[in-house]
Amino acid sequence: MNLDPQLLQAAHKGDRKAQYALYRSCFPILMAVCMRYKRDQQEAVSAVNNGFLKIIQNLDRYKRDDVPFEAWIRRIMINTVIDEFRREKKWRELTVFADEIERSYPQEPIDWNEAEQRLDVQHLEALLRRLPPVTQKVFNLFALDGFSHQEISEMLGMSEGTSKWHVSHARSQLQSWIKAEMVTGG
Repeated sequence: MNLDPQLLQAAHKGDRKAQYALYRSCFPILMAVCMRYKRDQQEAVSAVNNGFLKIIQNLDRYKRDDVPFEAWIRRIMINTVIDEFRREKKWRELTVFADEIERSYPQEPIDWNEAEQRLDVQHLEALLRRLPPVTQKVFNLFALDGFSHQEISEMLGMSEGTSKWHVSHARSQLQSWIKAEMVTGG
């Protein structure tokens, strides 16, 4: 993402046209992040708007020489989604002990080459959205955004073991769904 420093400066100074131009430039990146964490497009757009407001409010903190702008806005967006997740904490589902899930979802090998050929990105995203909300967020943070279990546990207020369980559960569930699709042919 190549941005004109003057655009950032004008946006920071409150120039609405510059802010809108910046929003249009950032929207695809921010939306891609949000779609990994939100259940539908409307929720994702709402999160993008909240995240973009934080970006505008914090443009004075952006240091061009330290980190690329795209990485900086991605981090703000991820933090925004996590903040929303924390606010919704009272609505989180209860977690089930890992050993109960392991008994429910026995691990069987899957031919990933065949599965990979049959899955496209949109379909995989749809499968990820089928995961329980907490499991989906933890899996995305770990597998897609590269956070460690320790970082996830600190961000989401859970133990590292719970973070690991959610990743394991997500993998098991995804494998189960993919295997079922392979058997049924669709």
